[in-house]
Amino acid sequence: MSRVVGDAVSQPEIPPTPNSISRGRNEFIVGNSRAMIAAMMKLERVAPTSLSVLLLGESGTGKSLFARAIHDLSPRRAAPFVKVNSAALPESLLESELFGHEKGAFTGAMTQRKGRFELADGGTLFLDEIGEISPAFQAKLLRVLQEREFERVGGTSTIRVDVRIIAATNCNLEAAVLARRFRSDLYFRLNTVPIWLPPLRDRRDDVPLFAAQILEQVNRENATQLTFAPKALAVMSGCSFPGNIRELENCVRRTAILAKGSVIQACDFACRSEGCTANSLRGTTQTHKPGPIARSHPISSEHPVASNSSEAAAVRQPTEGRREAGPVSGDSCNVNGRRGFVQKPRRNRILDPDRLVDAMRRAGWSQARAARLLGLTSRQVRYALRRHGIEVQKL
Repeated sequence: MSRVVGDAVSQPEIPPTPNSISRGRNEFIVGNSRAMIAAMMKLERVAPTSLSVLLLGESGTGKSLFARAIHDLSPRRAAPFVKVNSAALPESLLESELFGHEKGAFTGAMTQRKGRFELADGGTLFLDEIGEISPAFQAKLLRVLQEREFERVGGTSTIRVDVRIIAATNCNLEAAVLARRFRSDLYFRLNTVPIWLPPLRDRRDDVPLFAAQILEQVNRENATQLTFAPKALAVMSGCSFPGNIRELENCVRRTAILAKGSVIQACDFACRSEGCTANSLRGTTQTHKPGPIARSHPISSEHPVASNSSEAAAVRQPTEGRREAGPVSGDSCNVNGRRGFVQKPRRNRILDPDRLVDAMRRAGWSQARAARLLGLTSRQVRYALRRHGIEVQKL
C-alpha cells in the first residue's frame, strides 16, 4: 500500500515509507503499526469533508501534526489554520481570545479585536487541550458549534462564521462526561470522527521511522550527514519514551549534536551512560504509567484496553533500579564511549516489565512463545513474571 498525499514544494530527502502521508514542507506522518495505519487511513477519509474531528492520545503523540495534515489535505487548505491551546489561557481571556471583543468591553480593550473564530472563517480552528475548558465556558462553545454564530465580548451584533473544528485532548473525555466535568452534548458535537493516536510504547516498530525522519531534518538544519548504526536504532526501539514523539525528537537531536562520529552508535545515547534525564526520572521519581487514553478509553474499538485489572497493574509496575531495554551486545563501543569494547549482556538482567507484558500479550500469554519473541528461555520469562508480580492470564 503506497500512499503519498499532498502537494510537496520540493521532494524530501527521505523516501516515503510504504505507509506515510506527506504534508509538504518535508514533513511526513509515518507508521507501520496497525493502529497508526488505521489512524492514517481515517485521516485521509475524513480530510476532504467538513466533519468535526476529535484527536485522542497522550501528550507528544503528534495530535497537532495530524490536525494540520487534515487541514492541508482538505478543500480549506488555502484558508487559515488557527490553533488555540485551551489550557494555556485562563477562562477570563479564553472568551475574548475565541470570540473577540469590542472597544471598551473591559479594562484595557482600547480597540476592537477579532477572535480566533473570525480569523479562521472559511478555514479550520484547532482547539487543543479541549478537555481543560471549564463547564461554564463549554456551554458558550457549544452554542457556536451548533449555530455557527456568536457575539464579541461587549458586543450585540451576531457574527456568523464557516469554520471546521478539530479538537484534541489527552484526557478521557467519556470519564469526564460521566463525572459531570464535561458536557455530554459538547462531547457528542466534537466526537463526530474520533482518531486515536497510539503512544510510541505500543508501536515500537515505528520508532526507527520517526528517528530517521527527525535525523534527516537535523542534517538539513546543520548541513551534516549523520546516520544511525543498526544497534542505535535497536536501542531506541527498546525505549518506552513516555514523552512519545516529543521525547524521541529531543533524544535524536541531543545525540546528533553530541555524537563522536558521522554514524550514531548505541553508546552515543545518554541513557547508555546513565545520563538520560527521562531515564533518571523513571528510575527515581516517576512511576511509568500509561496515560488514560491508552489504557481505558472506550470511544472506539481501536483502543487497546487492558483486559483485566491484573494486566493493567502489571503495566504500571515501577521502573526503579532498571534501565531501558535494548540490545547491548555486539556494539562498537562501550557505555563510556571507548571503541572496540563489546559489552556482553548479563544473564540475570531483570526484564523490562513493559516489554515483558507486551511480549506476553502478543504471544497470547504463552510463556514459551513469549520466550521465543524475547530471545530468552521459558525459565527466564517465568522468573521475570514472578519478579514483577505479573499474573499470567488464563485464556
